[in-house]
Formats: sequence, structure tokens, C-alpha cells
Amino acid sequence: MAIRILHIIDTLLGMGGMEKGVVNLIRRMDPDRFEHVLCVLRSLGSLADSIPAGRATVVCLGETGSGMRFQALTLARQIRATKPDIVHSRNWGTIEAVFAGRCVGSSAVVHSEHGMESCSPVEPMRRRWLRRLAFQLADRVLCVSYHLRDHHALNTGFPAPNISVIHNGVDTDLFRRRPEERVHTRARYRLAPDEFCIGTVGRLEPIKDMLTLLRAAVEFPDSLKWRVLIAGEGSEMPVLQQFLRDRPEMRNNIQFLGEIQDVPDFLNSLDVYVLPSLYEGISNSLLEAMSSGLAVVASSVGGNTEVVVDGESGLLFPVAQSSVLGERLLMLHRETDLRLRLGCQAMHRVKESFSLESMVREYERMYSGVIAK
Repeated sequence: MAIRILHIIDTLLGMGGMEKGVVNLIRRMDPDRFEHVLCVLRSLGSLADSIPAGRATVVCLGETGSGMRFQALTLARQIRATKPDIVHSRNWGTIEAVFAGRCVGSSAVVHSEHGMESCSPVEPMRRRWLRRLAFQLADRVLCVSYHLRDHHALNTGFPAPNISVIHNGVDTDLFRRRPEERVHTRARYRLAPDEFCIGTVGRLEPIKDMLTLLRAAVEFPDSLKWRVLIAGEGSEMPVLQQFLRDRPEMRNNIQFLGEIQDVPDFLNSLDVYVLPSLYEGISNSLLEAMSSGLAVVASSVGGNTEVVVDGESGLLFPVAQSSVLGERLLMLHRETDLRLRLGCQAMHRVKESFSLESMVREYERMYSGVIAK
């Protein structure tokens, strides 16, 4: 009989790396061994449409965009109705599912952490206490990077050896270099053949620090023909737009694309990918860019240092140091051979260490082990 997993996540809107990872798991795990129910606490979006028919039952407890929060009793009712073998909650926004699962008592409980919720490395005492209690109650605790594991161990006092690490993985068949598509995609974004194009994809939130990318571009020389494409939406958009309004000379060089559906094509239009985050677990967007053969420049924080080998499969820069980021980008513009070499090495690194197939097999082993425990 197939193992039934109740995945509990906060939203399923489309741009978040964690949400994409859950959908990829559902699509790729062995359907003869596992069945899935996806419980979304607040908001559904376009990503729900990418789940193949028959692979998962999707339940949304809140109205789209309502901002409603749900407590353990609501989740307990959902667990009783679903009758799963495993309840798997993710991040702080669904941590009440651990307590609900233990209250119902009929399922194994897994909790995983996929990144940081805020820019502050120190959480309020109440949150740290509740997170530690949830970790103690869960049958298995996971993090997506060793850095994130050590962070939560330090903040909660929960032993690091008791937290497993499963790195994110990327679909290397979907995200790959497509030279034949590059010309068409660049034309769609009205990019000239000799225009140096820098891009990024993700939630526009303070922790993603897109302002550092814009500040880096301020120092580009007038002789450089360049463009920055930013795909995504979020609360930081007004701040970024105000930055441009204050610098009208940059308006033609920077485009905000909003949420996009054609991420593989978008990546093939770029010359360099930038991830300037203040913190990352393991960034799916970074893995996707590397798998697409792009030279990447990422902040030297969190799981980025586990993905990018500086100078070999990409370049790192100190967090929030826009001047250093600008220097890295100008170097990649000048040194085409370096840019191409870094892109090739990035592609090989993802195939060897961060493939979707490897991630899926690890989750299958973990779920089977939890049931056998």
C-alpha cells in the first residue's frame, strides 16, 4: 500500500523555491509507493496548475490573498480527515502542524526548514522555544543546507546531529543551455546582440536584497551597454521602483518583469545571474541558473557557499557589498572566456551534486525510513 504524505505549506503562489521543490517532489516520486495530499494554509496560485492530474489532492484552507492564519485545531481536523501516514510541515509558517500531528497521534511527523523568514539572525525567544519544542516532537527534522542546520541548532539548542540535511535539486533536463532559443528569447526582451544582460528571479522581499544589485549597477561606466532584468513580485517592489525614480538615467537599463512562467527561456537570455540575498538556505533559482550554464555571482552567505565554489563554479561576494558585486560583474563582462568557463563548471557541478533525481531519491528513503521506525 502506498505511503500517504500530507504536505503542509503556507502558500503555493509560483515564485518561491520551497513551493517549487514540493511540486517537483510530488511530480517525481514513485506513484506506486507514495501518494500525496497538499494542504495550503493561505494562498493558491499558478504553481498549483503544474501538478499533474491524479498525482496529488490539493486542499486550500484559506481564501486566496486573505492573509488568514490557522491554528493547530484546524490542522488537526485536516489530519483526521486525510488520515496520512506522514505529516510533513515546512518552515515556521506551518510549524503548528507538528503539534497538530502529535495531538492526533496517528501519523509520523516530519518538519523541514528551507530558509530564513527575516533578515535578523536572532529570532525572538518565544519563536526559538516553540521551534525547539517542535523539533523535539517531530520524528524527523530536516534542513536544506548544513549552514541552515547549524543556524537552527545554535538558535534552538537542538542537537545538530539530530537534524538531517537534504539539499535541493534541480531538473537538469528542463534547465539547460539552449543556444538555439537564446536569440529568440533575447529578441522578446528587446536585447541587442551585444548587450550585457544581468538577471535574477525570486521574491522581491527585503531578505533578497535586490537593492544591492541596483546599487552595483549605478557604478557601471557610460560606455557599457547593459541591462538588468528582475523577475518576481513582493513587498520590496515600491522601494526598488523609488530607487529608479531617483535615478532617471537608469530607467532604460532596468526592467521589472513581474512573475514569469518561462523561467528556463528567461535564463537563456542572460549573460550573468546574480543572487544578492542577505540569507539563503539552498536557492533553487541559483541552481536553475547554474544548470542553465550561466556564470553566477552570489552573496557569500548560507547555503550559497555550499553550492558555489568561488572562482570555479561561480563567484561570491560579501553580503550587501554593492561595490564588490559591481567589480565582479564588470570583470565577467570584460573576460568572456572566464564567464563561459564558470558557466560550464556551474552546469557540471549541478549535474554531479544537485540533481532533482538525487533529491527525490533521498526524500523517498527518508519517508520510508520514518514509517519503518
